[in-house]
Amino acid sequence: MKFRGIHHAGLVVRDLDAAVAFYGALLDMEVIGRDRWRAPDPEADSAVGLAGSSADGAMMRGSGSYLELWQYHAPARVGDDPADRGAHELGLRHLAIEVDDVGAALDRLVELGGTRTGDPLRFDHGGEAVYCRDPFGTIIEFMSVGSSGESLDEL
Repeated sequence: MKFRGIHHAGLVVRDLDAAVAFYGALLDMEVIGRDRWRAPDPEADSAVGLAGSSADGAMMRGSGSYLELWQYHAPARVGDDPADRGAHELGLRHLAIEVDDVGAALDRLVELGGTRTGDPLRFDHGGEAVYCRDPFGTIIEFMSVGSSGESLDEL
C-alpha cells in the first residue's frame, strides 16, 4: 500500500452552482466532473456513512489542486461536535487521500484508532472510495482513481 498524498478538500455548501462560480473565479478552477445520487442508494450511503442521503456534487481542478463541492438534499443537518456531524454538514467535511489500495488504507486507519463507517464503493472507471473517521471525528476519504483522469499525477 502506498499513500500518494492529499487529493482534494471536500466542502458541503448550501448552493452548489454559486459555490462552483465562486471557487472557479477565486482559484481559477474548472469543473471536470459532476456527480449526483438520490435516495434510496444503499451503495452511496455505505460509502459516505449516511442513511437516506441525496446529493449533487462537482469536482473542480485548477491552481495545482482539486476541490470537491457537495450540496446535500438529505438527510437534515444535525450536531455541532465534529464526531457527531455527518459528511453532509456545511463547511470543510472531509480530507481525501489518494491511495493505491483503499481497503488496506481503511484497515490501517482502524488499526491506528480510527472508525470504519461503511464499505468502499467501486466505480465504473476502476477507482474506489470510502469515508471513515480519524480518532478525533474528522471524516477521511480514502480513494483510488482508476482511469478517471483525476490522479495527483495529472496535476
